Amino acid sequence: MNIFVTGGTGFIGSYVVNELVANGHNVTILARNPKKVKGFLNHPNIQLLKGSLYDNDVIKEGLYGKDACIHIALGWGDTPIDMLENDTKASLYIFEKAVELGVKQIIYTSSTAAIGEFRPLMKVDIDCRPIDLYGATKAATEAYLLAIATTKDIRCNIIRPGYVFGNPVVEGAPMQPDGRFRKIVENSKQNKPINLVKNDGTQFIWAGDLAKIYLNLVSSHHNRQIFLGLSTKFVTWEEIAQYAIDYIGSKSDIILEDKGLEKEGSLFDVSLLKEEFGYAFTPFEHIKRHIEYIADNE
Repeated sequence: MNIFVTGGTGFIGSYVVNELVANGHNVTILARNPKKVKGFLNHPNIQLLKGSLYDNDVIKEGLYGKDACIHIALGWGDTPIDMLENDTKASLYIFEKAVELGVKQIIYTSSTAAIGEFRPLMKVDIDCRPIDLYGATKAATEAYLLAIATTKDIRCNIIRPGYVFGNPVVEGAPMQPDGRFRKIVENSKQNKPINLVKNDGTQFIWAGDLAKIYLNLVSSHHNRQIFLGLSTKFVTWEEIAQYAIDYIGSKSDIILEDKGLEKEGSLFDVSLLKEEFGYAFTPFEHIKRHIEYIADNE
């Protein structure tokens, strides 16, 4: 299958591209810096196009002749209008051109932030109540895509990742931009206190597991479905810090601030992954490898 991927040299995107080409697909990546990920250069199944979400002619070139479009890249802005222009509007151009050029399916990378306000059990069909601009633009783009796919002859599916982590998947690829894992390791190495919130955590998902969802959707007949990209297991930052301390042999103390969070107080229902693909991801072994990688390489 020939697939166009935006954001393919970013953290999540590099894992998705690696999974796709490992399974025989041909991938064209839209990248602002095509030379960023050395592991993708000169790969027989990867074509790199230099461009951004706002280079319409390059996007048309990338979409031409493709079977699928996987949209991962994010446009950013500091105001509602900026987010509308830089992310939602840019995404809609990609979707409309995909329809125009005969692409058969679109997979959109949203976020659990589209759900927004935390509730005791969050299912894919729970109403969206965004609490920030990032969540708002994701929810809006989801709605537009579902409408486009209903009125046009194109299949669409949406993935809402939660906290995604992992080591660089190939040479030159990045890790996740969030710095909390690194900060825990840094403090552990220096025997400094590690300040955390009691019971704070999430259903972390390893990027390699998340990429499997994309791979399965590309080859499936699913349509207009939303999948939560998370693991089944809730892991606290305290558990992560304790492993870092043990691995490094640190004398750091974990200091917990009690903000009234209940243990596993808000959970995402990921049963659809089990029902549709047989997946029930558990993250902690990958979390260990991630801590070890940071400790040994940074």
